[in-house]
Amino acid sequence: MTIALTILKAIGWRGLVLIGALVALFAWHLHGISAAKESGRIEVRQQWAEAQRRADLKQIAKVEAQQKQINAADAALVTTIAAHVGQVAGLEAALADERKRKNAKPNAAGTSAAVACPVIPEGVRNALNAIGATKP
Repeated sequence: MTIALTILKAIGWRGLVLIGALVALFAWHLHGISAAKESGRIEVRQQWAEAQRRADLKQIAKVEAQQKQINAADAALVTTIAAHVGQVAGLEAALADERKRKNAKPNAAGTSAAVACPVIPEGVRNALNAIGATKP
């Protein structure tokens, strides 16, 4: 207690008030710094949330565009498959007609003669060419 009285006598009551004011000013300054830090944190969080929202929207748009491409490719594939089904049916019909014609005509050389290179019938050739001409 004697040290405190000695300091009080040395600086006086005005000095003590000045020291108290400086301590209060320092405390107020620290509070202001804490408030500024919190304000900065909130601002950074808001900026991050906005950037994240924009990134999410870009990703959603990208996924939707890719899905449109997939849907278009799928529709093209379905169309191509449907066209091939018709072409295959035509080819099968041409083969059936050729078999009927071949079975109807007896072999002029006899049954023992083997054909060196069988000729592809025109209907079969046209059906095969039509299938090969279609590009998916």
